[in-house]
Amino acid sequence: MDTLINIPSRQDEFKVNSVFLLLYRNLVASVDKVFLIWQVVFPVIYIFIAGYSYSALIGEEGVQVGDAGVPYPAYLAAGMIGFNVMNSSTVAGSIIWNDKKHGMFQQILVMPFARMQYIVGNILTIMLMGLASAGLILIAGSPTLVGTADVSLLGSLYILYALLAGAIFFGSITIIISTRLKTSEGFNVIVNSVFLFFSFASSAFYPSEGVPGALGTAFYLNPLTYIVDVTRAGIFNQITMFTNIEVGIITAASAGAFFLATMSLMKLKI
Repeated sequence: MDTLINIPSRQDEFKVNSVFLLLYRNLVASVDKVFLIWQVVFPVIYIFIAGYSYSALIGEEGVQVGDAGVPYPAYLAAGMIGFNVMNSSTVAGSIIWNDKKHGMFQQILVMPFARMQYIVGNILTIMLMGLASAGLILIAGSPTLVGTADVSLLGSLYILYALLAGAIFFGSITIIISTRLKTSEGFNVIVNSVFLFFSFASSAFYPSEGVPGALGTAFYLNPLTYIVDVTRAGIFNQITMFTNIEVGIITAASAGAFFLATMSLMKLKI
């Protein structure tokens, strides 16, 4: 009886170990180190150059976030945290595309790894990368947030959830794209085009209030808007009932994207 009870637990342990082996492999062998450096350097440069340059146009009153008036550099720094999670997610698609190109995907599946473990390993990779880069940007951009940020324990949980859900959503999008395209050029063009729309048709760089009708609709069809809005609500302690609605929207979008990504990878021919 003891033996029968222990067998499933050993199998579960092996499955978990397989996921962590794939995660380790992604972080050590598949992630471009120069890309990681650029992921931090670019947002920091943008915060301090564009943030203070554009603040002269916006004025001393800053941008309204809930009941708080936030200086534009602080508003931008908070938005860049969510924006960087989106950029980090391109790694998931790149890993899959490169694995297909070099025959590594077939080799992994020949070994004792399942497709679902492969997907989870990729998603965990971008979660860790997204959280790490977000933490570094938060530290680097802290001079703009001093005197404005008001992060509570509850706010920290909202920020963490928004970033993890964002990593799942955008990572799933890049997985779907990578399974459909056969050239690296096509993958890069499509991903960059899609993420360019997500970036600028969102509240990452500017508030959605006052945006013209059709563009305003695009803002609220864009999950990045909700991700950065929830992140800002947590940073500036402006959590409201609408914040919870945004959390629900992020959850639904991430779950749907992850389901589609899983189906795409399950059907991928080797």
